[in-house]
Amino acid sequence: MNAATIIFRTEMLRMARGRWLLPLWFAFLALCGYAASEGAAWSKQRDAALAAIQDEEREVHRMRRDQIVNELTPENKARYGGAIYATAMSFRATLPQGELPGLTAGQAEGYPMAAKIFPFVASNTIFDEYMAGMENPAVLAAGRFDLAFVLVWLLPLLVMAGSFELWSYERERGMEPWLLAQPVAPARYLLAKAAARALLLVGPAVLALVVALRSTSAAGPAALLQAALLSALYGLFWLGFAALVNLFARNAAQAALGCVAGWLALVVLAPALALGVADLYAPPSSPAERTNALRAMAMQARAEVRQRADAAAPERVPAPNIPDSLRKRAVEVERGEQLIQAAVRPYRAQDQRRLRWMERLRAVSPAIAFQDALERLAGADAGRALRFQEQAHDFLLGVRRLTQRYLAHDRLLTAADYDHGMPRFVYREAPPGARLGALAVDAGVMALFLLALAAVGVRRLRRQAFHID
Repeated sequence: MNAATIIFRTEMLRMARGRWLLPLWFAFLALCGYAASEGAAWSKQRDAALAAIQDEEREVHRMRRDQIVNELTPENKARYGGAIYATAMSFRATLPQGELPGLTAGQAEGYPMAAKIFPFVASNTIFDEYMAGMENPAVLAAGRFDLAFVLVWLLPLLVMAGSFELWSYERERGMEPWLLAQPVAPARYLLAKAAARALLLVGPAVLALVVALRSTSAAGPAALLQAALLSALYGLFWLGFAALVNLFARNAAQAALGCVAGWLALVVLAPALALGVADLYAPPSSPAERTNALRAMAMQARAEVRQRADAAAPERVPAPNIPDSLRKRAVEVERGEQLIQAAVRPYRAQDQRRLRWMERLRAVSPAIAFQDALERLAGADAGRALRFQEQAHDFLLGVRRLTQRYLAHDRLLTAADYDHGMPRFVYREAPPGARLGALAVDAGVMALFLLALAAVGVRRLRRQAFHID
């Protein structure tokens, strides 16, 4: 049995005999359980809201089909035009939750989860009904006590609480010269002690996370494994940070203060600083300014179409099934869409520029990268929400093209159309490779920080050779 193994076993036994370790495990497990239950409750509420939206669409279609079958006659056709004219088709687009929705609410609460789609509705208004309260800064800043909060904010404190005296305790007690006199390299001694701390601190924390997720979600083994690996990497970073602080601290008190200062800098201050930099160099677009510009474009389209319309156009005989006023409205909507896209282009470019800045600023802190990875695992990241908005917009354009065909052929909707002829919105997830690539970038950021800690630690060991300053 080599010296490193003996040191590892001795450290394991010393920690296992400590009265603080077991309560620390149970406290973290209790926090994970509570956070998981809160996340599951939020996920259940969101599922219920999405189901209600989809039921609303089905109920509208059922009601209009019944009107066509049971109530529509040639005499009252005008009364039930909403059921038979293609221009009155009604749809709902919803963003389904990810595989681990209880992991974190992430940015999901800052984006609409559904869209209400009619053929002639302006494309910039399809999400308005489901954005109530989202613009409220208090709502956006409140956050939730979820597993991501426990992992990003509290896991580092757990790891450093059990590691802040990794070497400073021996230095403070005067045992350092005696230990250095043993035939064991200082790096191997410190690595063996850190491995024991990793097994008894990071290991149970990752296990608690997996148990909490497994008991509150139906996630598959791949998603659970990804969450476990990312959490383990994040925990190892903080263990490495505590070890590095121990190489510089004169005693345990200094080491504890250094660990707390590092936690404040990387978990609290760095994200705020990154957000401030993003706001300075890539500020978000103004919703009020965008809304006013789009309203102006809609009014301009209406004025242009009305100026070109022939007020004295003769009525067709026999009259068409669909009134010509709806065809004029279709021309107005088409022109309005062109103006809307032209007006919204600079705002989208501004938002894309901000998104790119936010992607780059993940490298500022491992806490930011880890939070981003958890949001991607939960399906609550901004990229997924924006992808849904793009697909909902494309669906609206598809509905308009379908409506134009109905208008061109003067065709009314029938009960058969409501039975199996209506389009349905189906959200398409990003390719698995793109998702894994984004997670790999987040993991790479944490790994680079860990390697940087190792490089600084090796340099410190070589320069100081564990001599007392």
